[in-house]
Amino acid sequence: MAAKEITLGRLNTKKFIEQQVKEIRKKVGNRVAINALSGGVDSAVVTMLGHRALGSKLKTYFIDNGLMRAGEPEIIVK
Repeated sequence: MAAKEITLGRLNTKKFIEQQVKEIRKKVGNRVAINALSGGVDSAVVTMLGHRALGSKLKTYFIDNGLMRAGEPEIIVK
């Protein structure tokens, strides 16, 4: 499926989240999924969507890439 651009004028965040959660559940089914969280915005959003869709069936691993400010890795892990 090709990605579609979402312009600010057409953005409906509630609908977007619902669609992504539905798609994740459909793709994962009854299996367990893993994802990597680097602490950046993109991986944090993916983690949030995955957690909302899968709950305990999502296993998230924090990847400390060494580029964060002092104390940030500990905050992200919490």
